[in-house]
Amino acid sequence: MKKTGRPVLKIPRSPLENVSELLAVLGIIVHAFILFHYWPALPDVIPTHFGISGEADGWGSKNTLFLLVGMSVVMYVVLTVLNFFPHTFNYLVEITEKNARAQYANARLLLNIMKVEMVYLFAYITWGTVQVALGNASGLDGRIMIIAIIVITVSPLYFIWRMQGIG
Repeated sequence: MKKTGRPVLKIPRSPLENVSELLAVLGIIVHAFILFHYWPALPDVIPTHFGISGEADGWGSKNTLFLLVGMSVVMYVVLTVLNFFPHTFNYLVEITEKNARAQYANARLLLNIMKVEMVYLFAYITWGTVQVALGNASGLDGRIMIIAIIVITVSPLYFIWRMQGIG
């Protein structure tokens, strides 16, 4: 037991966690591939910010694309490490010996799903930025950004809803 009084459990990864982990790693690989594949063709100055309409409204060095890849990797690592400590997370329900395993598994899966969503969002932003920089697009596709915002909002709400049903 930790100071919180919560059980500290070793829970094996579920098949869905394994799939989401694989998808996240593949997303980082795809993200890096996009950057390195298009790097030689990119101009030195590229879009670095997009307004609500999806149109580029800020410009800067193409080196800023490495920040997106770096943020993706850092976010992946942080969420991966956090997954080893589900007993330290904040929960909306009391964690007991009876519900700890299910609550921890639910929380870990949430982090894995968020990892996948964020990695692919960063990869899309990099791809979209490259397309604008190369003149193949006028901006990021607003529909994709709206879908991304909805998905990134709804998935935690779903897992919070699930948490309420785990007794």
